Amino acid sequence: MGKAKSTNLTATFDRELAGTSGNVPDWVHLLPLGEIKGRDGREFLLESPQVVVEAFNTAAVDLAVDYEHQSAKPAVGPVPAAGWIKELVATATGIWGRVEWTAKARQMIGAKEYRYVSPEIEYRQENRQITRLRAAGMVHRPNLHLTALAAQEDNMHANPDTDDDKSSTFIERFAVALGLPPQADADTILAALEKLLTRAQSPDPKKFVPVEAMAELLADRNARVATFTEETATRKVDDAFKRGYLTAAMKPWATALCRDDPAAFDEFMKTSAPAYAHLQKHSVSFNRPTFSAERHEGTQADDICAQLGLPLGSIKD
Repeated sequence: MGKAKSTNLTATFDRELAGTSGNVPDWVHLLPLGEIKGRDGREFLLESPQVVVEAFNTAAVDLAVDYEHQSAKPAVGPVPAAGWIKELVATATGIWGRVEWTAKARQMIGAKEYRYVSPEIEYRQENRQITRLRAAGMVHRPNLHLTALAAQEDNMHANPDTDDDKSSTFIERFAVALGLPPQADADTILAALEKLLTRAQSPDPKKFVPVEAMAELLADRNARVATFTEETATRKVDDAFKRGYLTAAMKPWATALCRDDPAAFDEFMKTSAPAYAHLQKHSVSFNRPTFSAERHEGTQADDICAQLGLPLGSIKD
């Protein structure tokens, strides 16, 4: 006979989920690792939890958590969801799911009207290996020996395990704060914490620079910008002064304006006329006049007339 063809079947079995002091857990323990044996005698095997997680991620569809596996039965009307499984992770204790509960389900779990969850799985007939999680249902009769959704409270009497309970609650909350399932083991929690601390102490050099280096860089840039701005303002004001747009008394004001608001200075130049250009022209020549030998023989009055550009004889001795 030929080898039997691998066949995937489905099954559901009940199990308790994490929760303390009547709180409603966001992460629930859906499947343990290794050999799984229920109260009804059925046995399954989960050796590759990552396969189940990858199948969930590939499908990219939230899985429903309903009441009493109504979605797996012939529908007689609306089948309300108690919550939706948004994420699966594989840990040393098995597969955990992050559930987004409805308000009604939260109220019922908090009041202990429901305490257990039953995962619906897909498995291979020949070796009973679990290959996929199909859904889950809130139930009253658990098939597996796990923690209840709403754990029993006992605050009326002293309990020698009280400190341990508080410690366990703190560790679960600490694990969730690190982005882990509440039942993550100590090694997983420590690894996540060490990774977080390493990131904080060693920032990515491609994304960050030392404060001292940045301050020095900014100071150097500001100095160069200030020097360039001052030189540019001085050059533009000197040019405006030579062209008769400014007087000497106006230069300090114009330099400050050009340095602080170059656009305003440029607008001033556009709308102004070189009203002071005549001050830049010399009205009297400072070159020594040249005289011919004949004129040097004239009188002193003639020399003065020549220097002033007057006709000879205009001034009498």
